[in-house]
Amino acid sequence: MEEKRMDYLKDTSYAIAKMRMKYDEMDEKTVYKKGIEKGMRKGVKKGMKQGIVQGMVQGIVKGKVSLLKELLRQKWELTENDEKVLDDLNEEEVNEIVQVLNRINTPKDLHDQLKKLSDSKHQAENHAQFAFSQD
Repeated sequence: MEEKRMDYLKDTSYAIAKMRMKYDEMDEKTVYKKGIEKGMRKGVKKGMKQGIVQGMVQGIVKGKVSLLKELLRQKWELTENDEKVLDDLNEEEVNEIVQVLNRINTPKDLHDQLKKLSDSKHQAENHAQFAFSQD
């Protein structure tokens, strides 16, 4: 009888230990799941903030370009190509043109400034390609 009782206690202890392990495993999975969910929420928030900031910067640049085009239109008629080139400028390039705006008196002056920017952009791209090709 004592032997059966010992076997029963061993089996019961074993069953309880198995159940505890299972619950611990479930708790661990829950903790991981919650951690992943929290990390994803933080990542989404951060991404949204970055997207909003990027959108604002792009909006500011587009606004500057629109203003620049309007100022240039007051002096003369812009060609379709001029409009396209101006639309493709980044903030730094827009600022460069604005700095020399008082020296842009003819469409030729504008084309010269745009060509300078285009040439410097192509030089930078070629330099980057050359740097990568040497690796």
